[in-house]
Amino acid sequence: MKLKLIFLTILLSCFFNVKSQQCTPTITSPRLGAMFPDKVVFCTTETETLSTTQTYGSYQWYKQMWDWQTPNPNPWVAIPGATSQSLVINGSTDMLYYFKVSVTGNDCTAESSPVLADGYAYGLPFLMANFTPGTYDEIAPGVYNVCTGASVVFENGFPAVYGMHTWFKCVPGSNPPSSTDPCIINGPTGDSYTAMTSGKYGFYACTEYCPTMCEMLSDMAFIQLNFGNWSFCSLGTGEVKTKENNLNIYPNPAAQFLYIGKESEKYTEVSIIDMSGRLILQKKDHKYNEAIDVNFLSAGTYLVVSKSSEGKTYKNKFIKR
Repeated sequence: MKLKLIFLTILLSCFFNVKSQQCTPTITSPRLGAMFPDKVVFCTTETETLSTTQTYGSYQWYKQMWDWQTPNPNPWVAIPGATSQSLVINGSTDMLYYFKVSVTGNDCTAESSPVLADGYAYGLPFLMANFTPGTYDEIAPGVYNVCTGASVVFENGFPAVYGMHTWFKCVPGSNPPSSTDPCIINGPTGDSYTAMTSGKYGFYACTEYCPTMCEMLSDMAFIQLNFGNWSFCSLGTGEVKTKENNLNIYPNPAAQFLYIGKESEKYTEVSIIDMSGRLILQKKDHKYNEAIDVNFLSAGTYLVVSKSSEGKTYKNKFIKR
């Protein structure tokens, strides 16, 4: 009798475990997990089908707008008419939304873990310039005088994301560039290029995940190099002069907090602008010892425009890690 009770207990336990597992919906799709475990990464404006791996009696799909804060303050909203086992989402309208499904069946109600529809997981390309100390001088944002004989190594800030590169020595006349554009540097197609002559350098690159998804650097992100026998070339100090139109910005690159300004000045306005010219953040009445939280920014290069209470305007670049 005791053995029968033990067997019955084990049998019931297995039954309820199986039932519990069947009542936990799991979302799947062709591209889910291809780059990140809990994300569907789109290629441009294509569609993607989300579905549950199990069949249930009823379904209701929900979506929630992405937010950089944790926990996410945006509400989950039921999608009208989304009551079947699958849901088709679109890369142009559903990007940066979370999705989940609530199901009922076999006397149980449960919901899935959320997945994110993401196209910005690529990170927009940005140009990193590596100089040899003592061989260059920044004369304006993105413009450098460089000693003859020195070299500057340019790199794509997201080398693992982008494959084929087209490098330029001036800003091309179209986007995408014509294969015969005179600005193209023939030969190099990797994620880095070493420059030893004057020019305005940048690149056009295509992602490896979506070979037809390509990005051109903004004109503002191109870097101008002027090679010559400049007066500072013989100093050998390894220092870079500070310009009057620049402010102290630190740390640079920055991961979370950024400090901007001079101790002797106050700033009526500080603006952070991305390389496409879009205003990302603006702060009024800023003081040099107040940290600006940039943790929510995507990795890349940004322009900081600061206006002092004396009417001066300063422009700086900083890199978000």
